[in-house]
Amino acid sequence: MSGGVLVLTGATGFLGRELVHHLLREEPDTRLALLIRGRDEAEARARGLAVLGDRLTGEALAAAQRRVEIVRADLERDQLGLDAASHAALVGRTVGVIHGAASVSFALPLAQARAINVEGTRKMLDLARAAGCPLDYVGTAYVAGDRTGTARETELDVGQAFHNTYEQTKLEAEALVRARAQEQPAAIYRPSIIVGDSQTGRTSSFKVLYWPLKIFTRGFRLVPGRPDAVIDVVPSDFVVRGICHLRKQTGRFGQAYHLCAGPERAASLAQLGEAAAAFFGCKPPIFVEPKWFIRARPLVDRLTFGRLRRILTTGRVYTPYMSLRLFFDTSVARAALEPAGVVAPRVEEFFVNQLRFARETDWGKKLAYAET
Repeated sequence: MSGGVLVLTGATGFLGRELVHHLLREEPDTRLALLIRGRDEAEARARGLAVLGDRLTGEALAAAQRRVEIVRADLERDQLGLDAASHAALVGRTVGVIHGAASVSFALPLAQARAINVEGTRKMLDLARAAGCPLDYVGTAYVAGDRTGTARETELDVGQAFHNTYEQTKLEAEALVRARAQEQPAAIYRPSIIVGDSQTGRTSSFKVLYWPLKIFTRGFRLVPGRPDAVIDVVPSDFVVRGICHLRKQTGRFGQAYHLCAGPERAASLAQLGEAAAAFFGCKPPIFVEPKWFIRARPLVDRLTFGRLRRILTTGRVYTPYMSLRLFFDTSVARAALEPAGVVAPRVEEFFVNQLRFARETDWGKKLAYAET
């Protein structure tokens, strides 16, 4: 491929897929280079083509392939694992970078999480600096860690503790981006809990918020969480539209944007539980303090089995998010997005669509594609 390319990382993930298809649809003159891991060139290419083929066929797929370059790359290696000539060629063609790749595992050892989330970010900053182009970094609102009250877009490290290594290393990565923004153009986007498309509910990631809902629909009414917990949830299309609008604004450099529902549109866990109960036609969940839920683990393990036990076991890392009393101020993001008509919808406007998609796909088991 000749000509300038917008480099994307994280294209095989849930949000990355949505970004790729949005850019292909809404920016017909933009060419993309997807940096994708793979044991070899064939595997990387297959993974990249799966992103395109997940919803494109025929001439539309062929047209997308003409606009998209798939680059086998490893963000943990020097020069992204490319040889000197290939790296130089990529630098020479790069006109922008959207860096969304990260390990989202909450249980990863700190050193491993840093290697991916922090050092991978450093390498993408280096690429953007060498190319003389801007970098748009996709972080997370949960760099706020265990804070309570209101977290503002201008704040980052205020001495908070973290629930997991994901939060900690995403804060460290954002701190790096902020520091480098003093010398190179870079902006930061902090989404909260991302669910599926607001209209279709489509998602390939059934984590965090989906976890207590899944427990509930399996007939286990005791759900870990505080009924008054603040659940800031946004649909993927809002986040994608927000990023793609903001990345074109010249005043974004050095700024962080909360792509969140905010205090005005966040829901409580009880509200979501009641909505789920109404949709599935069952009694509302009974919320249990997460600390008691964790202490009762031996009893829960004895009384559950099969799929329900697996759901309870694998999702325990999400329990801290079911008792948060934290709001994300969205003043800066709203001022930049609302004039363009990019507004986070209220939960009641899209939540049922998420539940319907989850039911129709059996919580992802019947998806047309699998996220890798």
